[in-house]
Amino acid sequence: MDDPGPMSSGDLPTAMLGGLQWTPAPSAPRRSRRPLVPVIVAAVLLAVVAGFVIVRAHSGNTAASGTTATTPSGSSQDSRRQAAAGLSGLLAQSVTDRAAVIDAVADVRGCGPSLRQDARTFTRAANSRQRLLSRLGSLPGRSLLPAAMLQDLTGAWQASAQVDTDLARWADDTIASGCHHTGRSDAGLRASAVPEREAAEGKQAFARLWNPVAQRYGLTIYQRNQF
Repeated sequence: MDDPGPMSSGDLPTAMLGGLQWTPAPSAPRRSRRPLVPVIVAAVLLAVVAGFVIVRAHSGNTAASGTTATTPSGSSQDSRRQAAAGLSGLLAQSVTDRAAVIDAVADVRGCGPSLRQDARTFTRAANSRQRLLSRLGSLPGRSLLPAAMLQDLTGAWQASAQVDTDLARWADDTIASGCHHTGRSDAGLRASAVPEREAAEGKQAFARLWNPVAQRYGLTIYQRNQF
């Protein structure tokens, strides 16, 4: 066959190009996104509601905890009142002891007729202070009372017990000397000066803390020179 010569692709027979023509692939059907919208909205709303519930619950617990911590219960108030009343009873005994000591001191200074009785009075007062200290240490509900107040009273009564012991020695010396050695040179009387000052300071510090407590519960208030 004669060479027909070069031919352009446009001149090729249709039969030869029929299988080579590009045919666009059928497009896949598009999925509708509309069903996802309600699901997303519902999830967001659920998260918001859950967060709100958690915040409310946490706030409620915090408020309840704060109320419990700052508001004393009625039972604790009653226990504190009972502890204060118990301490008031100890103070009343201390007042009695001090009054007896004051009278005995005056009798010894004046070389009175009750010198032997005065010496016993001082000894009983010292022993009574020790018993008060023991009762104070085991006072029911003492942990509900101010610790500093109890510490001041403890120190004051310890010093007072030492004063009473020194005064008992002073009375014995006065008896032994026949009322000729009753001045400030007596060893027992001089020894009582330091604990007497400590007792006065402790009682004054105690009274400052005790009197507001006593007023709150309708109990007796005191000055440092009364107990």
